[in-house]
Amino acid sequence: MFQGDHWIGQNSSLNLNYNKKNIDMKSFISLITCLVMCGSVLAQDVINLGKDACAHCNMYIKDQQFVAVAVDQNNSSQKFDAIECLVNYLKEEDESTFSKLLVADYEKNGSLIKAQSAVYLKSKNIASPMGAYLSAYSTREVAERVQKTQGGDLYDWDELKKLFKDSKFGLLDHPTHHHNRPDAYAPIGIMGDHLHHKGGFMLSTRYMRMEMEGNLQGSNDIDNATIFESYMVAPQAMRMDMLMIGVMYAPSDRLTLMIMQNFRRNEMDLRTRMGMNFSTKSEGIGDLKVSALYGIISESNSSLHLNAKVSFPTGSIKSQDDTPMAEGIRLPYPMQLGSGTIDFTVGGTYKGTFEAVSWGAQPLFTIRTGESSEDYRWGNEFTINSWVGYKLTDWVSTAIQISGKNQAIMTGSDEMLNPMMVTTADARNTGFTTINSNLALNFSFGDSPILRAFKAGISYGMPIYQKMEGIQMKQKNTLTAGLRYSI
Repeated sequence: MFQGDHWIGQNSSLNLNYNKKNIDMKSFISLITCLVMCGSVLAQDVINLGKDACAHCNMYIKDQQFVAVAVDQNNSSQKFDAIECLVNYLKEEDESTFSKLLVADYEKNGSLIKAQSAVYLKSKNIASPMGAYLSAYSTREVAERVQKTQGGDLYDWDELKKLFKDSKFGLLDHPTHHHNRPDAYAPIGIMGDHLHHKGGFMLSTRYMRMEMEGNLQGSNDIDNATIFESYMVAPQAMRMDMLMIGVMYAPSDRLTLMIMQNFRRNEMDLRTRMGMNFSTKSEGIGDLKVSALYGIISESNSSLHLNAKVSFPTGSIKSQDDTPMAEGIRLPYPMQLGSGTIDFTVGGTYKGTFEAVSWGAQPLFTIRTGESSEDYRWGNEFTINSWVGYKLTDWVSTAIQISGKNQAIMTGSDEMLNPMMVTTADARNTGFTTINSNLALNFSFGDSPILRAFKAGISYGMPIYQKMEGIQMKQKNTLTAGLRYSI
């Protein structure tokens, strides 16, 4: 029932935030009596802060001063982390089907009041969770008092809904708004594609397997016999397995930080000029990458953020293995686990979303600095990722990804490698231009508080175009799969 404009919870569907197993009946009766005598229920009494997710944007609800609740005719409730999420939600629902619409009274520690009678302030000095800068007050007198110190504009319920007909009104200033749709993220093989709300955290794991087979000179196939005219050994096939562990955290709505560590295993099959087949392998920790993503533009259907990354040379560039020629020899450049240098990557990510379609583009520049301890430096890189996704159902989407990469030729060389032994030990065989296509699937796992935190993806790619500097191995395919957990 209501006392004044404040909601007195009687419906069990609002899930009062207490554990009946841990309090006796006397305490329970005292709690209800207190709520009735006080004349209001705090947002934290009807919403499990930090565990309940917003019914509109799927973000976890953390701040009781901005929450909202909608109760339908069947006494089932929908919970929201911000007033703007409630209003946006109602744009696709019939408001008359709800018996109660409640918003938090900003001045009264999150007490719930009727949305229709509240007065709303939009002020840049009061940041709401989803970026509309909206707060609610029980009376115009109180709202005007806050307006005098914080600035901004006042609206009643009907005025607010009219402004939200232009969907940009509630989302212009928030770089992380996305729904619990499976295509909320880019294909799993693309990193740094999204930001998180303030305090947001994500743990991710990815597995990637890349296979190479045969050799190219420029963009043409080259056989072993031709390679043996200049080298003693010809690569036949290579497999690279990489496990990537990533952590993301957002200290603010516009800034998300990310750290990623990979673990690699490389295997290469080779053949000598005399017809002997053998294999080499290397495995261990790769380079550590630390990134920062900063939001520039966020609208209801599009967003833009900047990408910056530093790669630290934690991966070995001195890996060894036994060969028919000798034991414990230095492996060629592609078999090493890191770059050997501190590398900087800068770029941006632009994304668009429509009713069932999403798309994005991400250009990135990687600049190598200094020289490795073995007196060489990989060439600078330019990469562009692009994708178009389609939501098949509420739990699965598909996407087509096209990615291009240009890498300059290496400078310097490792004196421990004999460039006449094998093509992969010759620093002249390092630059390339490639274009790859990928078919990807993204998965969501329902609306429960636990399952909705997980998203999974898988992507399979093949080359469209390859042009090598000198003689290099030919890429065959790439498989990437991963799982994300976010709160």
